[in-house]
Amino acid sequence: MKLLVTGSSGLIGSEVCLHFAKQGWKIHGLDNNQRAISFRPQGDTRWNQRRLKTLIPDFVHHEIDIRDRQGILDLIENLQPDAIVHTTAQPSHNLAATIPFDDFDTNAVGTLNLLEATRQFAPSSPVLRCRNYDST
Repeated sequence: MKLLVTGSSGLIGSEVCLHFAKQGWKIHGLDNNQRAISFRPQGDTRWNQRRLKTLIPDFVHHEIDIRDRQGILDLIENLQPDAIVHTTAQPSHNLAATIPFDDFDTNAVGTLNLLEATRQFAPSSPVLRCRNYDST
């Protein structure tokens, strides 16, 4: 069984990866480390991506921005995941006020991109949306 976890290098996404890997799922993670841009070096999540590759030997990372409609369509078409856990988000309320279009594009358009790709290419795959809000 193949599971796609968006936002796989984040707090919730990485724990989802670890949990389902222990259940025998083949884990595919999607993350583009946008936090490093939004929150500067202290937001960088590459360390967590490396941790997942260490803890989940067959972990596959996909470096795609959730806002990249064609990239998401291509990924879902080629991967054909059995399930998707969608944890990608621009999580900061404070930052959202200063970047409203980026915030909307990541959170709303990115989700729409994923749902439409799933509808077209993996319609029987359930999609679970998980979201963590912080106060940074």
